Amino acid sequence: MSYAETIEDAIGNIKQQTVLMQRCLSQGKLMDALKHTSIMLTELRNPALSPKQYYELYIMAYDSLSILSNYLVESHPKRHHLADLYELVQYAGNILPRLYLMITVGSSYLQSPDAPREEILKDMIEMCRGVQNPIRGLFLRYYLSQRTKQFLETDAQDKKFCVNFIITNFIEMNKLWVRLQHQGPLREREQRTRERKELQILIGANLVRLSQIVENDFALYTDEILPLVLEQVIQCRDVVSQEYLLDVICQVFPDEFHLGTLSELLNATLKLNPEVSINKVVLTLVDRLNGYLDRQENADEQSISEKLKTLKISDESCNLFLVFWKYLTKLNEERPDLSLQELAPLIQGVLKLSLRWYPANIKNVDVLYNFMLEKCKDYGKPIPEDWNYLFQDLLLVQDIIYDPNFLYTVITQCHSYQKLLSLQSVGLQKEVVKNILELISQAEIRITSKDELEKVLLICESVIKGSPTSTETSTSNLMLDNEDDLDSEDWVIQSDQEKLAKISHICYNKSIDVHAELLLSCKNWFYRGGKNIKYTYPAIICNFWRLIRKCNLKARRKPKLAKKLSAMTKQLFKYVSRCINDMFNVCGNGCSDLIYKLNLQTASLADQLTLGEIAYDFFSQAFTIFEESLSDSRTQFQAIVNMAQILQKTRFLYEESYYDTLITRCTLHGSKLLKKQDQCRAVYVCSHLWWATEISLLGEEEGITENFFREGKRVLECLQRSLRVADSIMDNVQSCELMVEILNRCCYYFIHGDENATHVGVKYINGLIELIETNLKSLKMEESGTDAEPIQTSREHYYIGIDGSYIHQSPINSVSAVSTKPPTAKINDLIPVPTEHFERTLKYITEQGEVDGRFKALIM
Repeated sequence: MSYAETIEDAIGNIKQQTVLMQRCLSQGKLMDALKHTSIMLTELRNPALSPKQYYELYIMAYDSLSILSNYLVESHPKRHHLADLYELVQYAGNILPRLYLMITVGSSYLQSPDAPREEILKDMIEMCRGVQNPIRGLFLRYYLSQRTKQFLETDAQDKKFCVNFIITNFIEMNKLWVRLQHQGPLREREQRTRERKELQILIGANLVRLSQIVENDFALYTDEILPLVLEQVIQCRDVVSQEYLLDVICQVFPDEFHLGTLSELLNATLKLNPEVSINKVVLTLVDRLNGYLDRQENADEQSISEKLKTLKISDESCNLFLVFWKYLTKLNEERPDLSLQELAPLIQGVLKLSLRWYPANIKNVDVLYNFMLEKCKDYGKPIPEDWNYLFQDLLLVQDIIYDPNFLYTVITQCHSYQKLLSLQSVGLQKEVVKNILELISQAEIRITSKDELEKVLLICESVIKGSPTSTETSTSNLMLDNEDDLDSEDWVIQSDQEKLAKISHICYNKSIDVHAELLLSCKNWFYRGGKNIKYTYPAIICNFWRLIRKCNLKARRKPKLAKKLSAMTKQLFKYVSRCINDMFNVCGNGCSDLIYKLNLQTASLADQLTLGEIAYDFFSQAFTIFEESLSDSRTQFQAIVNMAQILQKTRFLYEESYYDTLITRCTLHGSKLLKKQDQCRAVYVCSHLWWATEISLLGEEEGITENFFREGKRVLECLQRSLRVADSIMDNVQSCELMVEILNRCCYYFIHGDENATHVGVKYINGLIELIETNLKSLKMEESGTDAEPIQTSREHYYIGIDGSYIHQSPINSVSAVSTKPPTAKINDLIPVPTEHFERTLKYITEQGEVDGRFKALIM
């Protein structure tokens, strides 16, 4: 008998012989049926079949043999006795068909109550040794396993025999499976590996059946099953086999068994082929043990311990971390060559297990990070950036970052964490630090001691000192397509430093002294960042402001401590001054505007606390910055406005002529601005410095409070100076607009003060109105008749902002641009700006006359 040359012919032959077999069985011709079955089985002898093709033919043959088996069971012992038939089929000419027929008849015979089960099973498994071809032998033994499955599972009388039968079959199948790797030429080795993996389920099925038989018999598992299975796994020395079988062991047997035999399983990995990925095996086991807790309803250590006692598993074997730690120590001794790439996932897995089973044990975390730290030191070279993902997963384990409070505990109590982080590439250090800062700031954690703060800042050292890596810069370029003010590198630095600055906001202590000490520690650490302090120091300054207010409130509540707290307040102002000076010395003119504003805000705070002398000092520093560092005209104008706004609200600078000196200086600087329109606006804004108004929060009330600082003569002088500058401007549109703005200021003083006090009277306002009307008439003479629009609503509209810039509004009433005078703007478009503004002001005066009779004296 020969087999077909092609798979199609083989399939056709099996189908044909199956039909003939069924026909013979229906006619009671058993011998003929066996002959056709033998011919069919001959197709399984073809050595040219791939595993996939062989499996296809095997399934067809199995179905056909099932038909024969059913017939044999039904016919026994009426037409024939299966004992005789069992011996008869063993005379078949070819060994492979002979053994398939023997197993078919033998398994059918086992269904008979009088069959000698053990003898038949032993005979069949021994006879299978006659086929040593890897593929043929594998499928033959798989067929034996399938046919005998029902007898082994239901045979509860002798579990040991059933176990030994399956293990014996498993061992032989594994040997055949391993031998398959060495068949054929060396160049086809990868293909054979792929084919082998397609057949691995045949071997794993034996272990699945063992798990079904053993049930909860832990003693049987530890005495009979695990030692023999592990021995075979170790002895085969095959990488594919060892990785697969250990994975199956971890998956199919009960969790409690793994808890009781954890040491044996881990020690077995030390004896594997060096090419086996140990971390894959161990991580599978870790995932199974972690999942065990999830699968236990209301599981805790006590309930798990009680369940293990029921299975007679010792408590000592259940100290999972201790078992894994001993294993890691032994692994380090026996496999010092194990790479960091393999160790990092392994340590991460054990760390996950420790966090899952012993969530409050910070010592376990420190031990594992220290172990990895020593291995990194032993590596002796900078860790490649290609390995960043490994250490990022290790340093930011999900179970740690899931609880920011525990993360904070790790970075403040695990000394090895920071050291391990410091050995990584700068890019990875920054990535980890940014994640840490984000998490602890969102969790509202409070840093209350200097020791903890120093550890947090030590972790952040790479972000404090470093500039962005090339990788970070290239990544940020993708995010900054529309960024005009900052280039990509500046954007990355600012983003990092903003996260860093949050540390100063989470520093807190009830003791003001300790809190101040924490902020000074932040200041000293951030100073190492060089020019980056322009991003971090403002946060520290803001927190010093908070402390200053806290001191003031405490002094009010506890008068006995007022003297001490007053001294402390002055010291805190000195710290603020030092921070601002450091920013100026390190950053230079790069952040002059920011330094100027910080001085102003600090001065305002000092004034609010009745510390006039300190306020004066900070105002003086602000003026120094203005004079020496602010060169841009727009920035200078805005600086004068800011200064005037803050000075006008001060109340405790009147002593020793501080206030008079400062407001005179402010007005003088405003009058010297480069652009005349800026001069005009700055001076009329400064006029308010000589006319204080009520601040209700201070309990002031117009008509009741008498000590307002008011000098009407100076008010009028400022308005007159502004008017002269406005009149001298060559641009008639700008000139008229500024005059209208001055008129508005005059109306303000006319409302809020007596004419004799403010010196802004009816005569002056009427003269100003007349001047504006005259200038507007002159301006309208410039209007071009050819450009006139027949429909006013279709004209382009312009407005002037507070800084003198033109705001362009399209006819559809949507703001389309804000810029200096647009090049396309025509005089016809600009003339309505002051004209309409003047008309609105006149309308206001008219309406105000109905409320205040004095306004009726104004001539319009």
